[in-house]
Amino acid sequence: MPVIEVAIWDLERLLGRQLTRDEIEDLLPRVKCEFEGFEGDYVYYEATHDRPDLYSAEGLARALKGLLGIEEGLPEFKVSSETIPCINEGPSYRPYIFCAAVKGVSLDDEAVRQIMQLQEKLHVTYGRNRKKVSIGVYDMSELKPPIRYIEADPDSVSFVPLDFTERLTLREILRRHPKGVEYGHLIASYERYPLLVDSEGTVLSMPPIINSEDTRVTEESHDLFIDVTATDPRAGMQVLAVVATSIAERGGEIVRVEVRGRSGKVLSPELEPEEVVLEVSLVERLAGLKLSSEEVASLLKKMRLGAEALNDRVRVLVPPYRVDVLHPVDIVEDVVMAYGYDRLEPEAMPPLHPGREDPLEVFSRLIRETMVGLGFQEVNNYMLTNKETLYAKMAASEIPTVEVENPKQETYSCLRTWIIPQLMEVLSNSKHADYPQRIFEVGDVVLVDESSETCTREERRLALAIAGRNITLTDALAALRALLETLGLELKLQSASHPSLIPGRTARVIVRGLDAGIVGEVHPRVLENFELTVPVAVAELNVNVLRGALLGNED
Repeated sequence: MPVIEVAIWDLERLLGRQLTRDEIEDLLPRVKCEFEGFEGDYVYYEATHDRPDLYSAEGLARALKGLLGIEEGLPEFKVSSETIPCINEGPSYRPYIFCAAVKGVSLDDEAVRQIMQLQEKLHVTYGRNRKKVSIGVYDMSELKPPIRYIEADPDSVSFVPLDFTERLTLREILRRHPKGVEYGHLIASYERYPLLVDSEGTVLSMPPIINSEDTRVTEESHDLFIDVTATDPRAGMQVLAVVATSIAERGGEIVRVEVRGRSGKVLSPELEPEEVVLEVSLVERLAGLKLSSEEVASLLKKMRLGAEALNDRVRVLVPPYRVDVLHPVDIVEDVVMAYGYDRLEPEAMPPLHPGREDPLEVFSRLIRETMVGLGFQEVNNYMLTNKETLYAKMAASEIPTVEVENPKQETYSCLRTWIIPQLMEVLSNSKHADYPQRIFEVGDVVLVDESSETCTREERRLALAIAGRNITLTDALAALRALLETLGLELKLQSASHPSLIPGRTARVIVRGLDAGIVGEVHPRVLENFELTVPVAVAELNVNVLRGALLGNED
């Protein structure tokens, strides 16, 4: 979690009241921040990755106002009726830009420092080190709209980058400026680089690398322009809302920007709150608190949410900077935080049933033991993986997949929908070992299922892979037949095709009339994608179906 540094006197200035150090230490955990300590006039705390609005003094003060009773309910921002034009002609590899302006802010050295801290913490977390999202904040006193986001020749365009005194070409900035050296890999391989200029050609920045010295924000700045360039439009718009509303806490008026591009017009930032209806019974079911709708609404207002009691429900308005609210469960968490975890009364809960191992786990253990007995080695992979492995390298068509909204690493950006691709990765990383290699995994996959409450469905799967110079489909079939005979089941096959497997050497596995999975030889182009030089036979079966067949019904 990012560590945030806030001047106590600046926090008090934003709150309009003084705080004791004991109060600060007590209040921080109530807004999901972990107190780290004091150093001089500064307090240090860790803010969770899902609360980027707390990455600066402005957002923290806004949240604490509710708990302290200074201001409750949905924050109101001054929004101008004017709009500023922006033209998006940026590069296809970084296609999205969203902008806003905040006019009439009152800044000093600490306020500027907080804006820069917010910018950098967002870069590291939501921005994934600027790859997914990058942010620029500028003094707009010298800018002449419309602002233009373009792609430029790296050798013919130059400007004075931040903290430098000489003009450098865009390519020189990547070689000589510290930020260019650190982040240049994001754009260096392309023929043309992103650039942000005004109507007179004044350079604002070269996203996602560095701003221009001409547009530096100082204590004398009163009108600020914000841009967010992104590869993910939703993340870009969310980050812009966080930055614009935080800066507006310094007394400014938000001005929307109309971005016109190849795909139409977009007005940003989005400032309309999202409406969520909370069933009061959910609070009792999840937190054990028996509260009326009026009490729930009152607690939510302390968390700076809009709330209106409606019999046994509460109509909740979520401000745009609260990007962590994805489900009514998140609203319940706010209710409990406002109520106070320290006030929750512990209760002894009788067990719902006698303790016992889940039958599916017992059956899975039996399968594992059988596979080991057949000479296979068990491997265990994370359920988190990436679409490149699941689909592209497997030459398979993409299916609906549960994705991580803001992954820390591209390697772990979605939940797996099948296990064979990860077994192929294991084989790819084990080329130094002797052949044949016989590996298996028993684990869960997650499939999108709109009919369920969570819109997902978990399935327990068995996947196996056999790699070696003389391996064929026959080897996988022999392993499956031995496994099923041990379980008292009969193997039947049905001709099938799969883009990852060789035509004519692929079949569906049928067990007591039920489709249990697939078996086949891996296609040469897939082997090439994983840099494998020996044949591989694979199979993947639904353990739930196998157990259901064994019991005489579907599980």
